Amino acid sequence: MSHGPAPWWSSRHCRIRSQWPTSLPGIRFCARGTLTYQVPAHIRANGTASARAAARLALDKLGRGITQDHHPEQLDTAQENLTLAAAHWHTTEDAPGLWLKARITLMLTEQDAGRAQRFQDALRDVTLQLEQEKERRDLFRQAVFNTPDTTRIWWLERHLDQLETLDWGDFNEKILPLVGAADDIQSRAERIARTILYVWEKIGNDPGQHARFTTTVRTVAEQMGWTDAPWPGSDDTTTAGSPDSGGHSGAPDPVAAMGARR
Repeated sequence: MSHGPAPWWSSRHCRIRSQWPTSLPGIRFCARGTLTYQVPAHIRANGTASARAAARLALDKLGRGITQDHHPEQLDTAQENLTLAAAHWHTTEDAPGLWLKARITLMLTEQDAGRAQRFQDALRDVTLQLEQEKERRDLFRQAVFNTPDTTRIWWLERHLDQLETLDWGDFNEKILPLVGAADDIQSRAERIARTILYVWEKIGNDPGQHARFTTTVRTVAEQMGWTDAPWPGSDDTTTAGSPDSGGHSGAPDPVAAMGARR
């Protein structure tokens, strides 16, 4: 295998007219120029046409590998990269001993340039719409979902004609989790209140359930070291929940008190 091209007088030349792909399907660069090549003896023995075909295929592979990575509007960049790769003598792995260089000019036909421009215009319009939508969502999030209180006011404004039937459960389950600072004091209090309300409704008016629940709470409080917690005694709870007392013993009903606070 030769370590360099042979003397210049052994070189052959041919004109190149080809089309190489851009990165956009259906739009191609037109390649025009001159190919200079030298072929080894085993290729030259097959005739002039075989030698020229081997050189053209090698250049075609080189050119396609460069242009297919460029958009049509990157014509100048593709041209510079092709010039750097092909303007000087070089050989290829696919055809050892084959040397070639080329001076190629890339261009776009008027039709392909028009197609590329329409694509860029459409792409620009879509990109602008997406950016506008993103900005609108960001502004909406900042204005409405910045704090839980702001979100509650927005929710009220949307249901001004439905205040009597307004269901805050939907708000707490579907809207409030979207707020960046949803874990505020009021939100935590509401979640705790809903949990206590659920437990109290489960207990109902069963004196035994009241007693067991109160005993469990007192045990947990003692294990946590909260001995000063004002938990009612089991006897008081039983009395408060008994039918004779009517569900009241001078202390406010937790459910009613909680509802009043809300």
